[in-house]
Amino acid sequence: MSSSPSPTFIAHLACPRCAGPLALAPPQTPAGALDCAGCARSYPLIGAIPCLMDDPPLWRALWQARASEFLASAEGLVATWSAEAERPDVRPRTRARLEQVAAATEGQRRCVADFFARLGAGTPQLIPTRPEPGDSPVLHCYENLFRDWVWGRAEAERTLGLVARLAPGPFGRLAVYGAGAGRLAVDVHQALQPSVTLALDTNPLPLLVAAELVQGESIELPEFPVAPHSEAEVVVWQTLRCPVEVRDGFGFVFADARQPPFAPASLDTVLTSWFIDVVDADLEETAASIRRVLREGGVWLNLGPLRFKRDLPRQYTIEEIWEIVGDQGFELLSRERADVPYFDSPVSGSRRTETVFGFAARRTAGPAGSVRDASPAAAHIRSHVPEWITDPRLPIPVRPSLMALGRKSMFTAGAISLVDGQRSLLDVASEIGRATGVDPAALLDQLRAFFGMLPPE
Repeated sequence: MSSSPSPTFIAHLACPRCAGPLALAPPQTPAGALDCAGCARSYPLIGAIPCLMDDPPLWRALWQARASEFLASAEGLVATWSAEAERPDVRPRTRARLEQVAAATEGQRRCVADFFARLGAGTPQLIPTRPEPGDSPVLHCYENLFRDWVWGRAEAERTLGLVARLAPGPFGRLAVYGAGAGRLAVDVHQALQPSVTLALDTNPLPLLVAAELVQGESIELPEFPVAPHSEAEVVVWQTLRCPVEVRDGFGFVFADARQPPFAPASLDTVLTSWFIDVVDADLEETAASIRRVLREGGVWLNLGPLRFKRDLPRQYTIEEIWEIVGDQGFELLSRERADVPYFDSPVSGSRRTETVFGFAARRTAGPAGSVRDASPAAAHIRSHVPEWITDPRLPIPVRPSLMALGRKSMFTAGAISLVDGQRSLLDVASEIGRATGVDPAALLDQLRAFFGMLPPE
C-alpha cells in the first residue's frame, strides 16, 4: 500500500457535507489534506488516513481530550500499583504481579501516546482534563486488535464465511461501516475481490494500528486477558501483524457512517458488521443513509447481533428489522442466523457465543419509505452535535448538565460560570484567554470538545 491515498482511491470519496468530489491539496499543505471544490472545506490526512468527519477540528479535539484523560488515569494507576508493590506486607508473587501489570500499563500508555500524537500535529492540550470513572473510549476495540491480528484466525474465517454465503455476487465498490480493527475488511478485500474497499470508523486507535499493519509493519502491545489462567498470563505481550500482503484498492478512512463520505449511488456494496445495534442512529435513518450511497441494484450486507442499547420502542426484533429494511427501499435476498464464538482468546478464562443475524438486501428502483433519495448527504442523518457547538458564534444555552459539570473542577467551574445564555463559545474563549494569557484561537476547538462531551439532553 502507498503511504498516502492514491488519486484513484480518492476518486471514490466525497465531501461528507455536500457530497462533492475531493482532490489532494497542494503539496505545500502541512501534513496533507483533501479539499472539496464544492463547499471549499478541507479535510486533513492523519498519517495516510483521510479524516472525512463532518467537523475534523472538533473530532480531533474530542479525541485529544479523551487521550489526555486516559494518559492521566493510566499514569495514576501505574503510580498506585507501584506503591502497592512496595508495601512490606505484600506477598512476593503478588508484588511480581503488580509490578508486571504496572509495567505493561506504562507500556500501553506510551503506545497510546505515540499513536494519538499523530492527531495533534504538535497542538498541546491547553484545557485541563480530568479522568472519569469507567472504561476509556480510547481503549474501545483494544481487545479487537488482538482478536483480529494475533489469535482470532478461526473467528475471522467464520465471519468471512458468513459474508461470502450472504453475498449474491461481485462486490464491486465496497464500503465497510464500523471497520474497527480492520480484519474483516481486509479478509473480504483479499478473498472476495471487491474492486475497491473503503473501511470506515471514527475511533482513532484501532484504525491507526491497523493502517500500519496492512503496510507490513508489526506492533507490540500488551494484552490483559480477562480471568487469566495463570500468573504467566496476567499480561501477555503480543506481536500484531497482518498475515497477507494487502492488494491494491484497499484503504481506511476516518468517517462517520451516519454521514458517509460518498456521493449518491456511488457504491455497489455496503457491509455493516456488528454495527446496526451500536451506531447512534435509528435503523430507519441508517437504512436510508445506506440506500442513498448505493446504486440501483446495489447490495447491503449486514451481520451481527441484536443488542440495541436504546429505549424499548427501538429495541427491534429481527422481524422488525426485515420490515424496516423493506420499507426503506430494499428487497431482502437472503437471511442467515448462526451462533459464533466471540473473543475466544486462548489466554482468557472468559469467552462468549453470540447469536448473529445476517441478511443481504438489494436497493430497488422504487422510492424509499420515509427519506428522499435526492436530499444532500448531511440531511439524511440528524446532527448529534448541538448547533451552538457546530457554530461557535451562537449563544451557549444554560442547561442542568452544565451546572452539574461545573462542580467537578476549578477550571470547569470557571468555564461554566461564563455561561449566561448570551455568551458564545468565541466569547468564552476570549474571556479565558484574557484571564490565562493564552491565545483564544488556540483554545476554541478544545473548548468545543470540552462542551461537546456533555451528555445529550
